[in-house]
Amino acid sequence: MVPVRKNHLHMTAVEKRRFIRAVRRVKELGIYDELVRIHIQINSGDYLGKDGGAGKRWGHMGPGLFPWHRQYLLILERALQQVDPAVTIPYWDWTQDQSPDSPLWADNFMGGNGRPGDRRVMTGPFAHCNGWKLNISVVPVGPEHPAFNGNYTADDRDYLVRDFGTVNPALPTVKELQDTLALTVYDTPPYNYTSGYGTEAQSLRNHLEGYAKFPWEANLGKLHGAGHTWIGGHMLYIGSPNDPAFFLHHCFIDKLWSVWQQTHPNVPHYLPVAEHPDVPSLNTKLAPWYSMTPADLLDHSSFYTYA
Repeated sequence: MVPVRKNHLHMTAVEKRRFIRAVRRVKELGIYDELVRIHIQINSGDYLGKDGGAGKRWGHMGPGLFPWHRQYLLILERALQQVDPAVTIPYWDWTQDQSPDSPLWADNFMGGNGRPGDRRVMTGPFAHCNGWKLNISVVPVGPEHPAFNGNYTADDRDYLVRDFGTVNPALPTVKELQDTLALTVYDTPPYNYTSGYGTEAQSLRNHLEGYAKFPWEANLGKLHGAGHTWIGGHMLYIGSPNDPAFFLHHCFIDKLWSVWQQTHPNVPHYLPVAEHPDVPSLNTKLAPWYSMTPADLLDHSSFYTYA
């Protein structure tokens, strides 16, 4: 049977315990930290090449955002299932589930916000005091905002940091999401953080990633971007998978790509189709694994379904 991914609000207490136990075991085995390292490597290159000419942008600021993270989540999920075959990655619907007091942040699941001062997470299974130690972490350096900055230096904090609502006080709204999912074009040239600016064809990918906005929207940084910035702390930076909430956030982004595909069955579900110097085409094997293409990842139904 194909595994089923659930909204975390619909998980039983037993399902939550099994998920947490599997995540912690994958961390002990070194698999989790290797995924953090890969994200830092790929994200850094993507940001440094945001204006083109520096090799392909694989998973950020380009059309590869959805398929690259789909493969990334699949790798974690399969590792979790080696520990416990019943485990799948749950998702966090931040349009409906916006309270810092949500069960998402309970002591028996993700744990809560960071404490005043150093913002260290002190509760839950991913608190340093409960054995969750960060082994690979970086912080941005240089004048650019972290959301545009691929330069970094080592971060010597070995504890997880969260800072709910400080950098961004608002999680995404239903209207922001509905307006974005109504778009009919997957992505547009130049396939970067400016896609859709000043053109009639808006980019679903760039709006959902958070680098584009409609004229009636006040600020950039919505949807995917807002999920990261509302949590704050490590979720602001390219080492964001150090926070397991990253995977619930991106699982929802993955679900939204699927919803958009179902809503718009007669348009290309990935662009560009032809080879491109700066981004993966439909048939380009994705780095750093070089095992699957966006075409291989368009349909998730053979890997998992959503409840």
